[in-house]
Amino acid sequence: MSETTFRRQKRSGCGGRLVNLLAVVIAAVAILLLCGVGLILLTPDALANTPLAPLTALTDRDAVEVELPTAIPVAVVPTETATSVSSLLQPTWTPRGAVLIETATPLATSTVGPSPTPSVTPFLPTRTPTPTATNTATPTPTDTPEGPTLTPSPTRSQFPFTRSDVSPQYMANYANPAACQWMGIAGEVFDINRNPVPQGQYRVHVWSEGFDERAEVGGAPAYGGPSGWEQFLHDRPMVRTYNVQLETVNGTAVSQVYSVLSRAACEQNLIRFDFIQNHQ
Repeated sequence: MSETTFRRQKRSGCGGRLVNLLAVVIAAVAILLLCGVGLILLTPDALANTPLAPLTALTDRDAVEVELPTAIPVAVVPTETATSVSSLLQPTWTPRGAVLIETATPLATSTVGPSPTPSVTPFLPTRTPTPTATNTATPTPTDTPEGPTLTPSPTRSQFPFTRSDVSPQYMANYANPAACQWMGIAGEVFDINRNPVPQGQYRVHVWSEGFDERAEVGGAPAYGGPSGWEQFLHDRPMVRTYNVQLETVNGTAVSQVYSVLSRAACEQNLIRFDFIQNHQ
């Protein structure tokens, strides 16, 4: 064997090993690409949502210079044609740019102007003249005689004596011990000055159907004073009408005739009847 033939064989051995190594690498890359394509076909949505890193262009510095040996006639291992990855991949998802969020400009706040201050109109009260107090004369107190209140008749009577405003009054017998076994009429007589009239000047005429009596004024002081009088009517209380009139001891009438109705109750068996003078 010549030296030239030996060198050729040596070169052909090294070149074959390098070619075989490149074939293995290419086969491995092809397998990885096929796996990737299968994964993409099985889960396309996951790959669509995954952003791909941007491809960086290779520069001359990154290129690896490989000195390939001169090809020699050796058995060539058929290689599979690499399918274009770009034809198998779905369109690259490009992340949207950051959404510009416009800052909301606050609306201009309307400024309320100052409220108009209402004008205050002073209200002056109308002066009312103060009435002048008129001095009222104080009535002079008068002595009131003992006994019931005697008020003269407001209307001038044709007779000088009228009954008091409270006559007749009904009460229980208190002037004698007969109690309810007695019924009578009694009272007093007063002059124009509200004083008891003198004894022996007047008498009280009392009469009814089947009854006619006269009682002397001043003969029964138990009914209030020296002008007291009393007339017995019946021995028990009963309902009956009696006429009563004041007259002088000479029989002259000095009052009108009053009609009095007795009552059939023990607590009302005394009829109180007073006369008072209202003019001369």
